[in-house]
Amino acid sequence: MITSKFNTETGILETVMSGEVTVQEFLEYTKGLSTNKSLPSKLKILSDAKKAKIFKTVKPEDMLKIAEFNKELITKGLFVYDAIIVSGTFETALGQLYKDYSAKPNYLVEIFSSKKAAENWLRKF
Repeated sequence: MITSKFNTETGILETVMSGEVTVQEFLEYTKGLSTNKSLPSKLKILSDAKKAKIFKTVKPEDMLKIAEFNKELITKGLFVYDAIIVSGTFETALGQLYKDYSAKPNYLVEIFSSKKAAENWLRKF
């Protein structure tokens, strides 16, 4: 399951991924973000995936598919800063793959093991 709430105080979209998250669910979540006109054009996302089992159902090649899908959705006028919190070395490695595949000037991704570090990174933007 993926749930999101925009925190108006911090200007951060707080996303929580829990349980089994399929590739299709992740793609739908991303598409929903791209069509949501109420979100700012400089979008900061705090993605807490510590309790998600996405990394148990997603293969490394799926990360490329997700990254390519995201690249198509992110328009030139939108800047996205995505701080992804994971737990475990395998999850960190997959997150790094996603980061590498997603490289685009207006879509920056960083992988973190703590919420505090992720929030500090997002404050830079």
